[in-house]
Amino acid sequence: MSTRKLIIASLICGLLILIAGTVKLLQTATDSESTTSLLALGTTTELGSVSVTVRDVQVTNGQTLVDVVIRGVDVAGVNEGWSMLANGEITAPIASAECEQRAGGAASNASNEGDELVCTLKFVAAQGTPTIVYARDGEKRQWLGS
Repeated sequence: MSTRKLIIASLICGLLILIAGTVKLLQTATDSESTTSLLALGTTTELGSVSVTVRDVQVTNGQTLVDVVIRGVDVAGVNEGWSMLANGEITAPIASAECEQRAGGAASNASNEGDELVCTLKFVAAQGTPTIVYARDGEKRQWLGS
């Protein structure tokens, strides 16, 4: 193959790549899916039948403590769905949540819709600002730690 044909072939390939990139950019720009936004600490959100608030995030030398308020979940399911993005990795809670129930009932049986659990989740120690993530019923919410 001559040099001239190789140059023309490479220009055509470059043009095709440019067109494909433009099409993908236009698809992304017109995508109607909602983008994930970071919620501030103290913001309450709904995920299906569950109401969740991340009240505070405290980073200590040994662990990251996350104070949450959850309504519509029993104590056994509190740790499910939580994760933390920090230190370049996603981690699950390292211990069972410590919970206290409000609005009646025993702390071990908080399954009533009006029952509110105030829990402390424990994660590994975070470097920098952690992002707390809760996923349930195919939905996901994120809070930016302090």
